[in-house]
Amino acid sequence: MTSWFFLVAIGCTAIILAGIIPGILPIFAESWYPGQGLKQGDYFRYNLCWTDHNNCAPFEIDFWVKSKTLDGNGWNLEFAAIDGSIIQKGSVAIGMVTPDPMYPDPNISDYANVYKNTIAWLDSCATSESPKDFSLPAWCRNGGVGGQPVTPEGQANVTIRAGTFKAWMIGWHKGVDSNIWVVPSLPFPVKAQVIADVIQSPIPPQYTFELLETGNSLAEPQFMKRIIPPPPPPPTNCATPNMQMDSIHDSHNTDTGNMIIEYRYSPSIPKQGCPVELRLSFEKNFDPNQKYSNVYYDILTVDDAGNKLSSEAQSLGRQYLFAPVGNDDRTLTIKQLPPVTHYVISISGRETGNYFDTSTSGLVKIDVQTASIPEFGTLVTLVLAAALISIIMISARTSHRLKI
Repeated sequence: MTSWFFLVAIGCTAIILAGIIPGILPIFAESWYPGQGLKQGDYFRYNLCWTDHNNCAPFEIDFWVKSKTLDGNGWNLEFAAIDGSIIQKGSVAIGMVTPDPMYPDPNISDYANVYKNTIAWLDSCATSESPKDFSLPAWCRNGGVGGQPVTPEGQANVTIRAGTFKAWMIGWHKGVDSNIWVVPSLPFPVKAQVIADVIQSPIPPQYTFELLETGNSLAEPQFMKRIIPPPPPPPTNCATPNMQMDSIHDSHNTDTGNMIIEYRYSPSIPKQGCPVELRLSFEKNFDPNQKYSNVYYDILTVDDAGNKLSSEAQSLGRQYLFAPVGNDDRTLTIKQLPPVTHYVISISGRETGNYFDTSTSGLVKIDVQTASIPEFGTLVTLVLAAALISIIMISARTSHRLKI
């Protein structure tokens, strides 16, 4: 009798626990969403790139949580971008449900958009209203990654500039693996290696980022106190580039014969001190319909004797320009005196996996016919001369009529 009662008691206890434990486990499961735990004074510095911003040329984004917004539903950030030789600083608000940027200052709006599509991108899967457990088989199925499921893929130690962290890898697979490393105690991911959804080899990155530094300071951090150089005065009397109606189009083999450079620039005769838009395609010499990817190159300006005068990459604070998908579009400023500016497209090579291939290196020279903008004094002289000629002609006609 005692044995029978004991067995019944064990069975009842098992049934009760079976009903209780599934409800208890989620309480203790570790969950996360972008922006979780963010507080006043937190600061972050990231090195990152995004393919839609300068073809994934790396730059730095820094931000500091200054205060809550007036309605208490968001955070005011001081936001800075160090993009080669370009430094921009401004203010932007982010939400608390998702840390998407709102109302950025105009000069940092492009950089706030990069932040949204990289550092804060996981808010497309997880928000404060719908945090995600790391124990779930999948967080979401996202159209932004070709409809693939975005899933937790285990924990691993990751070493970055900001330190070594035990992080969860959140990733997906479409041809190759893409991963974002999340540390549950930090509001934003610490690292990402996301591959573009394209059909080519090697596949270029969609975006990458790495946390450089994080901490908390109620006073503005020193790295945010950057001196912003004043922007150059906008050019005047310049034609607007129009690739359809006013452009020059051609293609040439490099001096080594290893690549074809197809180019188009507009205006067809740009003026000194004015912009010229230059589009480049890096084509295979055996089939111009196929393009080389991951091309490292530069646009040099040379004098009549071929001596280097300037480098577009260096003017942007970079070592190279980068064309991940075989095309690039640059806006240059004509600085040389008319009647011609000599550009040289200098190909250094291509990145193929972990190997830098220099077999496609070479040069192509592009001569751009240019014109000058008359100075203000010259314009005044021309206007006065035209007015004087008109007066003389009118006087002559009047005198002739009086004689008649």
